[in-house]
Amino acid sequence: MSQLVQSEPSSVRPDATFSPRIPNWQLGILIAIMLWLYSSILVHLVAQWWKSPDFSHGFFVPLFSAFVVWQERAKLARIALRPSWFGLPMVVIAMFTLIVGQLGAELFLSRSSLLILLAGLIVLFGGWQYSRALFFPWAFLILMIPIPAIIFNQITFPLQLLASRVSSLILPMLGVPVLREGNVINLPAMPLEVAEACSGIRSLMTLIALAIVYGYLLEKRIWVRWVLALASVPIAVAANSVRIIGTGLLVQYWDPEKAEGYFHASWGVITFVLSLLMLYALHGLINLILKKAGAGDGTNEAWPHGKLEGASLHGKMTRSMAGFVTVALILCASAIFLQARTRSEVLPNRRPLGSFPEKLGGMDGTDVEIPAESLQVLGPGDFLLRVYDDDTSANLPVDLFIAYFPSQRAGDTIHSPKNCLPGAGWAPVQSSRIMLSSPGQAPFPVNRYVIAKGDARKLVLYWYWAHNRGVASEYWAKYYLVADSIRMDRSDGSLVRLGTTILPGETVEAAQQRLMPFANRVLPLLNDYIPR
Repeated sequence: MSQLVQSEPSSVRPDATFSPRIPNWQLGILIAIMLWLYSSILVHLVAQWWKSPDFSHGFFVPLFSAFVVWQERAKLARIALRPSWFGLPMVVIAMFTLIVGQLGAELFLSRSSLLILLAGLIVLFGGWQYSRALFFPWAFLILMIPIPAIIFNQITFPLQLLASRVSSLILPMLGVPVLREGNVINLPAMPLEVAEACSGIRSLMTLIALAIVYGYLLEKRIWVRWVLALASVPIAVAANSVRIIGTGLLVQYWDPEKAEGYFHASWGVITFVLSLLMLYALHGLINLILKKAGAGDGTNEAWPHGKLEGASLHGKMTRSMAGFVTVALILCASAIFLQARTRSEVLPNRRPLGSFPEKLGGMDGTDVEIPAESLQVLGPGDFLLRVYDDDTSANLPVDLFIAYFPSQRAGDTIHSPKNCLPGAGWAPVQSSRIMLSSPGQAPFPVNRYVIAKGDARKLVLYWYWAHNRGVASEYWAKYYLVADSIRMDRSDGSLVRLGTTILPGETVEAAQQRLMPFANRVLPLLNDYIPR
């Protein structure tokens, strides 16, 4: 809870009951309308908690917030309510966010609108003082909303690489020779891939939530709570590194098959327990240092006294009908609008990527099978990985990768190569943007990356393509995804990536000149497989 609630002097006599201070029939109507608005969103959210181990902690987040409110119910009941009309713009913003999220196929916006709506209702019916008292349980609810995929992907890949680096540094100290290539640790017995599930993101998200709960229940000092919450990040990374190191030791000194089986799965539980022990040890160390330094518990210092004002549940504490009627009308209008605009997503006809021409400009293509683990990460879609070669010395082979997603409404979005390529062992050396065009097509920017693995270098061009439009930025691609979903009821899109080897002594510009003719042959064909 906020300092306003927790700092109340004991001389204030707590009330025995907790009341939302609005008539029950009004509260019931508002809850019914909110369920009408958010039922499908909440069902999908709970399903994601159930199916995705990365966000399974979402189940206890609202339960803990409710527990905090219930625990402080007597103190909350004695806070004087000063309803503020400033809550009404927050309600309007929440409905606008909900409409954009629903029509624009953006789950994070739809889910976040519920928190904005709750904040607006608290301010509108309770006032700023009441809102301040409820800030902690409200803010904690943010952790129940999964991170947007575009941000989640940028977190998991660096965590994978960090865990790989730490493990590859420590394993040789324990007598295990390793050769790291991106997120793959090559051991003498077998390669050990630090996959997305081994990035530590699961334990990190859960540990952050538990660190906040732990601090709230067992620590009164604000600054110590912040230290525990922030420390959960390096603790999760360290514990996950222990997991990978332990797996490497099992592979080297025992049995690779056993390391991949039961013991590999059980490491997840061991890692989480280890994280909790490290968090508890840190808290104990802080208390030991403060005790030796002669510091007090810091309760009064951390929680300045606030003033709780007793008041009658009637008179000025009763919210007028105006606020209730206004909010009910806004919520009903939003629900009716969304119901009227709800249509099935348009899935246009297209040719499968497997029928993409196998001959381009005298070059013959050979399909490359995409590993099942990579397909699982990519999600549902249509994918093509093909190498084109003319079997002469005139041109070097060119690899073409196209990932098409017919729908991104469920949250499955395109993975950026700037995250995937380092995960495969390719380190970025240069990055820039160039313009690409073909007859009848306006020039558009594409990403140009020079990547290296050992002595090998490659030139990679990639861009996002949807509805006869190419963009280089994944954030602009996300913007157009929302705009096209609203305008066209379509959320399909694709990633196109080309690559070729850079010869020893060859300049990047020379390799680009070899690659551009192939790119110009691919571009006019895209609309047949990625519809306008």
